[in-house]
Amino acid sequence: MTLEHPMKLNYRLAGKRALTGAGIALLLLAGILLKVGEIESWVYIPILTISIGGACSGLLYYLVRDFFFKDYKYPKLVSIFCGFCFLIIFWLSLVFALAQVGLWD
Repeated sequence: MTLEHPMKLNYRLAGKRALTGAGIALLLLAGILLKVGEIESWVYIPILTISIGGACSGLLYYLVRDFFFKDYKYPKLVSIFCGFCFLIIFWLSLVFALAQVGLWD
């Protein structure tokens, strides 16, 4: 006996959302790094952690907007909520990355 959920995940769309989230996070990080100036070896850890955080937030966007609230009345409200979640996850992954390289006390 197996249990099946009536809603199926669309892995292709979930992958697109994850890549979009990682791309947006990397663009935001590139804007921050342009202000820093020189690119040194410590930059690779924030690039990795922030891209993982962005991919997770893109996957969260897919699960919340496209999977759980697919036929919701107010899709813009759900998108705004997911945008705030993206910023929080971006900030937490940035703090984690900078703490790992010793630039956040």
